Amino acid sequence: MSETKKILLISHEASLSGAPILVLSVLKKLRQERKNYKIDVLLLRPGQLYEDFAKLSDSKIMVANYYNQSLPFVNRNFKKIQNAFFPKTESREEQIEKITGRLLQNNYDLVYANTAETLIWTIPFYKKNIPTVVAIHELTFGIESAYSPDFIVENISNVSMIIAGSNAVANNLINRYKADPKKVKAIHSFVDEKIEIQKNQIQIKKELNIPESDIIMGIASSQELRKGTDLVPLLVKKIADKTDINFKFINLGGSSSIGPVKCSKLDAEKLGVLDKIIYVDHNKFPNDYINIFDIFLLLSREDPFPLVMLTAAKLKKPIVAFENSGGAVEFLENGFGVLAPYLDLDIMASEIVKLLQNNELRENYGLKIQNRLENEYSEGKLTSEIFQIIDGLIN
Repeated sequence: MSETKKILLISHEASLSGAPILVLSVLKKLRQERKNYKIDVLLLRPGQLYEDFAKLSDSKIMVANYYNQSLPFVNRNFKKIQNAFFPKTESREEQIEKITGRLLQNNYDLVYANTAETLIWTIPFYKKNIPTVVAIHELTFGIESAYSPDFIVENISNVSMIIAGSNAVANNLINRYKADPKKVKAIHSFVDEKIEIQKNQIQIKKELNIPESDIIMGIASSQELRKGTDLVPLLVKKIADKTDINFKFINLGGSSSIGPVKCSKLDAEKLGVLDKIIYVDHNKFPNDYINIFDIFLLLSREDPFPLVMLTAAKLKKPIVAFENSGGAVEFLENGFGVLAPYLDLDIMASEIVKLLQNNELRENYGLKIQNRLENEYSEGKLTSEIFQIIDGLIN
C-alpha cells in the first residue's frame, strides 16, 4: 500500500462561484483517484458550498476567521467563535501567522491553494520547505483587488508551482508581475463531464412567462463592473433598434436588492427595454437557465477563463464575447465563437442580430464550441495534468 500523504487545501471561500466550484471538482477527483492522500480543508471565508467541502475533508474543515482546532467538525456558531478567538483588532498578518503556525504542526506534505488571494497563506509553508501549489484564475483587476502590484512582484515566485487558469493568466503573471516562467503552467478551467439540469426548458420558460417563439439570450455572472453587467440595458437597446425579431434577455446573477441590479433596471426602464430583460437572482441552479439560452453572452471587461462559458459550450450554446477580455478569446478565436472589438456594443449588437436571424448559424457555433470543449478541455485531461503536478511535488 502506498504511503499516506497529508494535503492541506486552501480555498478563498465556499461561495457558489467559479473558483470554489472548480477546486471542489478537483478535490472530488483527488479523493476518488488518490486514496493514500489525506486532505484537510481551510476556507478563508464560508459560503453555500461549505457542507460540500466538509464532506470531502478527511479530518478537519476550517474557516480562517473562526478557526480553532478543538471545534467540532461542522455546524459551528461562527460569530461567537470569531468574537472569542479573533478580536477585531487582530490584523490579517497576525491572523495568518497564528493560523498557519498551528497548521504547520500537522506536518503536511503539500499545500494546494486556490486563487491569488490565498498566496499570502501559502508563503509560511513554502518557507518551511513544504511544496506549495497556487491555482491562480485572476487577471490584473482580480489580483490587484487583493494585493498591491509590489507585493505580487515580490512574492509571486515564493511558491513551488503556479497553475494558471488560462494562457492569458499565465502571460499576465510572467509579463506584468515577473513570475518565474519555470514555475507557471497553464491548465485551463473545466466543467464536470455531466451537466446537471433540474428543470427542463419548457418548465423554465413557463416560469419566466417567455413565449415559445421568442429567442433567448443572456449572461450569467456576478453583478459587477468587471463583468460588464452595467452594459446590458444599452446592448439590449441597440439590438432592439436593429431588429424586429422577438427576443428576451436573461440577466442571471446577483440579487434584485443590490445596487447594480437596481441601477440596471432603472437604465432599462429609461431606455424603454425593461420588457425585454428578465432579471433572475443568483441561485443554486444556474444551468437550468443557461440551458434555455439560444445565445450566451460574455460582457466581461476581464475574465480569466470563466466556468459559465464552459457550461454554455457544454450545452451547445453559441458564445459572444469581447476581444482583449482574457481567456475567453483563446477559447473562441479562430471561428469557434463570436468576438466583438473591446466594449464595442454597436458591433456586438450587429453580430447578435446575425445570430438571431439565422438558426443554422447558431447551431453551427454551438456544435463547434461543444466539440472543442470535449476534445481540448475535457475534465479528465485537465485534472490529470493537475494531479501530475501534485504527485511530482508530493513524492
